[in-house]
Amino acid sequence: MTITTELCDEGIGDPNIDRLTGLCTRQALHRALEQTLGAASSGGPRPALLALDLDRFQAINDSTGIATGDGVLSRVARRIVGAVPASATVARISGDEFAVLLPDGGNSAEVAARLLDLIGRPYAVNGNALTLSVSIGLAIAEPLACDAEVLLQAANVALHRAEAEGKNQWRLFEPWMQERARQRQALEMDLRAALAINRIELRKAMAIDQFEVHYQPQVSMHDRRLLGFEALVRWRHPVRGMVGPDEFIPLAEEIGLIGLLGDWVLRTACRAAAAWPQLHAVAPLQVAVNVSPIQLRERRALVASISEALAESGLPADRLEIEITESALMGDALETLCAIKALGVCLSLDDFGTGYSSLSQLAHYPFDRLKIDRSFVSELPTDAQSDTKQGRQARWMMQAIASLGTGLGMSTVAEGVETEAQAQMVAAAGVSVMQGYLISRPTPVQALGELISRLDGAAASHFNDPKG
Repeated sequence: MTITTELCDEGIGDPNIDRLTGLCTRQALHRALEQTLGAASSGGPRPALLALDLDRFQAINDSTGIATGDGVLSRVARRIVGAVPASATVARISGDEFAVLLPDGGNSAEVAARLLDLIGRPYAVNGNALTLSVSIGLAIAEPLACDAEVLLQAANVALHRAEAEGKNQWRLFEPWMQERARQRQALEMDLRAALAINRIELRKAMAIDQFEVHYQPQVSMHDRRLLGFEALVRWRHPVRGMVGPDEFIPLAEEIGLIGLLGDWVLRTACRAAAAWPQLHAVAPLQVAVNVSPIQLRERRALVASISEALAESGLPADRLEIEITESALMGDALETLCAIKALGVCLSLDDFGTGYSSLSQLAHYPFDRLKIDRSFVSELPTDAQSDTKQGRQARWMMQAIASLGTGLGMSTVAEGVETEAQAQMVAAAGVSVMQGYLISRPTPVQALGELISRLDGAAASHFNDPKG
């Protein structure tokens, strides 16, 4: 069976033809793969398979409707057909996923680049001007050692790599990608197990064996007084050891478990903060808890979770600070933030300066604090003698953000401060609060009593222990 790039306007009931686009179906592609690979095994050219996934296509359906989305898919199909050789097989695999089989993969890189360009050009559908991009995974059949499933899997692994590296690009499959995918799958299984084992205990806010909350102090720039802590979740895996949050937090978001984990962190942090001592001549210590953009979308569940955590722990609402990242403001977050603010808690915008929020947006959100993205602090010189253009720009940006915060009635926090020289520059920029290794690393709850005693009322000279 040979299936070419021609769009089929007939055969509406043909199981080999996708009704919307006229392309091949997944089943037809699989048969074409088997035929092509069988022919290649006799010494012909090496076939290649491209797996395509439209980036953020669901946003088009949500904003313009399914009819417009279908129109875009039809136009994408025609652009794919126009970009590939006549001998290619083009298939629609699922909603916004496509595949291209090239019997001769010699120019597959050029085809991938052409597809990126053509699919990324604007569309006019039902009076809507639309743009989208595509991620592409490319796999080339190995001589005498490749079957249809292997090639499909390799193309999909390369596709997922392209998506993980930022989308709107193509990636050629390499063996290390397969190993990385296996490791990620194993990590996902471990994460599911770690949460599922104690799912009932998690909902009751009881301790989980593998997860811990560590606390990093925040101090006033003016007098280095301790103001509170940021709660940071850690995963102590029984075999892997300490798994970094950069690995498991995105994974928990992707597999739909971030709400469960986030709820436990929130309750654990509130319970811990309720037991912290009242320091002399200082307002009660606050605790800051990060909330995922995915949690923020579930407004009712998140607001209920915060309310219940406060009630169960007895922590006054004004001692809890909820942190969200700038990326969360890309959606309709205002209503949710106002509902959280109505509980009496503080709101903080984390990683400010990464480019997602506009000044006009910021003025309408009920934030109490701006946390300056740590990249600005990392560009500051680590000693007073060093001076670079990059460092001067970072100081200027920090001063601009501090002035912006003051004008909007918000305090500002600098994260990642590691040296006394950096602390002095941050203070000179007008930032109100700092956090970083200069003060302390994130600390387990068991060691917090000693840390609070050490930081309480200490002079600036007592903090010069960068990695202590």
